[in-house]
Amino acid sequence: MVVRGVPRRLANDAWWLDDEDPPKGLRAWPLLILALSCADLLMWGFRPGAGIALWFVLANVAIVLTVYRGVDRRRMVLAATILFIAAAPLLEVVQFGTFAIAMIGLTASAVILAAPEWQPDNWLRALCRLPGAGVVQTVRDLFAMRVPKPSKGTVRSTLFDWALPVGVGGLFLILFAAANPIADKWLAVLGQLDMDILPEIGRVTLWSMVAGLLWPLLRLAPMMPNLTRPRTRQQRRLRSAFLNQRSVQRALVVFNIIFLTQTTLDIGYLWGGAALPDGMTYAEYAHRGAYPLLVTAVLAGLFALLAQPHLGEANWVRRLLYLWVAQTVLLVISSILRLDLYVDFYGLTRLRVAAFVWMVVVALGLLLILMQMIGRQSVGWFMQRAFGLGLVAIYCCNLVNIDGLIARNNLADLRTGDHYLCGLSEGAVPAIRAYELRTGHAVCSSWRPYLSTRNDWREWGYRNARLHRSLAALEDTQ
Repeated sequence: MVVRGVPRRLANDAWWLDDEDPPKGLRAWPLLILALSCADLLMWGFRPGAGIALWFVLANVAIVLTVYRGVDRRRMVLAATILFIAAAPLLEVVQFGTFAIAMIGLTASAVILAAPEWQPDNWLRALCRLPGAGVVQTVRDLFAMRVPKPSKGTVRSTLFDWALPVGVGGLFLILFAAANPIADKWLAVLGQLDMDILPEIGRVTLWSMVAGLLWPLLRLAPMMPNLTRPRTRQQRRLRSAFLNQRSVQRALVVFNIIFLTQTTLDIGYLWGGAALPDGMTYAEYAHRGAYPLLVTAVLAGLFALLAQPHLGEANWVRRLLYLWVAQTVLLVISSILRLDLYVDFYGLTRLRVAAFVWMVVVALGLLLILMQMIGRQSVGWFMQRAFGLGLVAIYCCNLVNIDGLIARNNLADLRTGDHYLCGLSEGAVPAIRAYELRTGHAVCSSWRPYLSTRNDWREWGYRNARLHRSLAALEDTQ
């Protein structure tokens, strides 16, 4: 079937043009309209809260309706479980991290539902390719859309003739009226138009973002064959004049000697209690080494992955690589100890918490590299598990009240007037109030964090409710 003015390749990809092979579920555009309506009802005009988590559940239902005839019960249960785990942090608190996790979970659930059969390897391949392919599919659908042209002179023909100028022109008027108060007054005078009846620019932005995120997932079924097709071309090995068998062997010898020296110094100064050079404190020693050593460990892990194809057949070279990666793990442990000493002197911050988490993830990643090398697994084996490790770390961090942890740690030594604490979020309020009630000293002089009140169920969040209970319990004890 060829559509006039539309290339065959684009026309064949448009779901509304394919009458011979009907979809396995409902059409995508009515479900998108319903999803946009639900997003407006649950999100617009409210603080981010439980309404967003509920919308993700409804969006998953819409995806199920696009493929319900071709999905088995086992995949349905797995997809629902993944979405529940991914959306649960939104009930704790809505922030960028929890929203991103929920979006990844919704995408993974959609891939599992739209896949033709139970093939986890294909699911992972499709999940990695979907962001770029989704944009392409959305553009194709926009430009390949065609409906039967009505007869000239009819009411339907008149409506079609004016749909584009009125629709797009109205969108421009909304944008100009929102950006220019003079244009707002002109429109009100000329058309006696009450601008309150027009959607706000923020509302239109919300609709656009929701539609852009959800449309590729509603159109996932026809995309799956291309998303799951293995690449036929052979992957090229990284080649460089500086990366060969001889250079890797020499580098491993040099790197082991350098790392052994650094590890020996750390054991002596950090763990053995050796005296530092004159004029240097433990805080300075810890601060100067924590972050540079972490960067060194990341580079070491990258080199360990790139060097594996160039190790040759000699076992001693592979043992050198094992030894070097093990030393790198000790290096990360030393970085954690350095940062802990620095926090003891100067307190905890969000950046230092992130550094602690990153150091633990890097150390576990290096252990994964050791397992990959010992088991003679592929680099892809490592990448899959490293990606999963990163997701688990992000997921767990979003369930922790980081600001409350920082406030409790920094106020444990009875310090007063910590300006950093006064700039934290509402998660620090109970810890600050508990300190003030215990000591009688105010932590913040002017600006201080406050605990927001949620008046609607769509704004509810478990962390906010828990903080209110903690604060009420503190006030009741006085």
